[in-house]
Amino acid sequence: MSNTVSQLDDYCRKSLVFAVQLLGNQSDAEDVVQASIEKALAHPKAPKGGVDLQKWLYRVVRNAAIDRLRKQSRETAFEEESHVARDNLSPEKHLESEQIKQRLSQALNALPLHHRELVVLRDYHGHSYDDIADILSIAKGTVMSRLHRARLALREALSDLQLERGTK
Repeated sequence: MSNTVSQLDDYCRKSLVFAVQLLGNQSDAEDVVQASIEKALAHPKAPKGGVDLQKWLYRVVRNAAIDRLRKQSRETAFEEESHVARDNLSPEKHLESEQIKQRLSQALNALPLHHRELVVLRDYHGHSYDDIADILSIAKGTVMSRLHRARLALREALSDLQLERGTK
């Protein structure tokens, strides 16, 4: 029982990060995740645990986030979790890191939602192509081709940044 509770807690935290990345707003994401968890716990056909529950919860959160975006009828900014320990960076490196995060955020936000969610699920949350296909209810080949196109669009949007840093 406690294992199931800790699993659900972990899935809730991951779902919240996913919702924030899709919605760009912590408050809206919390509302979406709370409603999704209530729906998941009340639904008689919901999986009872394990990876199936995680995938199902991601799908419910995704659908609720899309509904929220449609209600707002506009795309919002993408917020990224900070993966860099700020204490260990010099002020110059910290500024550069923040500028890169801001550029990446803008580039991701410019992507259509169906591309952005693929990048977020694969590159930020580390889901496999099969898991993403299940979460989004699309074919694995569609996941792979859309993710490729999304990454190409990101590369193009960030090409001037690559030139500034001297990388290809």
